[in-house]
Amino acid sequence: MFSQEVLDVLFRDHKLDTDRLNKKLNMSGEGSLVSIPPHTYVGRVETNYSDESKVLLLGINPKYSKEEKYQSVNVDLPTNCINQYNKTKNAESLRPLFEFQEGYFLREERNKRHFTKFGNWFGRHWFGKTYGSGGSMGAQRVLDKHVVEMDVLQYFSDRAQIDSELLAQIAKTDPALLSHRMLIESVIERIQPLWIQVNGKSCWKLMESYLFDSPGISINPTTDTKTELIVGMATIGTWSGPVLMHKFLNQSGPQRKDQQDEIAVMWDEWRMKQ
Repeated sequence: MFSQEVLDVLFRDHKLDTDRLNKKLNMSGEGSLVSIPPHTYVGRVETNYSDESKVLLLGINPKYSKEEKYQSVNVDLPTNCINQYNKTKNAESLRPLFEFQEGYFLREERNKRHFTKFGNWFGRHWFGKTYGSGGSMGAQRVLDKHVVEMDVLQYFSDRAQIDSELLAQIAKTDPALLSHRMLIESVIERIQPLWIQVNGKSCWKLMESYLFDSPGISINPTTDTKTELIVGMATIGTWSGPVLMHKFLNQSGPQRKDQQDEIAVMWDEWRMKQ
């Protein structure tokens, strides 16, 4: 089931972590981190399709929602599993959470609006066989077979108002972020992704310090600032590969299909030269 690295993140003192991080990051109000169990990953890490290539998608931090269906899986489910494990010390207590995370992209509770955009983009350009055979569920099938998603900062907030430079500095010493970094690295080694894709400019500073072997390269396939990219190579344990960083999809970043297409073409050309 869950690796030791996942357990190390799940079984921290989340109130202590979020209070400390909110203070260090000068976060308050709707931008403050919420003291609930953190987001570790979604996608097939341990129940991987052995013959299917993966992409690791990294965001800044998970979005908190008070909607009942999200509360049930993002708050109630992990809280109940953690409490039950603490009582019994039986790993099977965590199985409902494990199965939810591994099968997330086929679940009704998934963040459809956010992830379907990536499923369609990835399917059109890189995983056409899965996309085409999935019919109306093409985007979901692509995500389930080919994508694992994590966040740079594991705690939820209603709004992401994070100073990326400050976060990059704090991440060097904060115990919660160091523990989560070990989890990210273990997932990279486990799934051996084709590439790592970072969604959101607020992650760039931290991801450069986390991942890149040398300073990233700024490129832009168009004259529009929405398609600005940073690319580079990374080495994590036994894995070595390319990293693509773009602005937040459909907000400050590539909103239109043609913009995503331009990025995909340039990304493929750049990867082939490495």
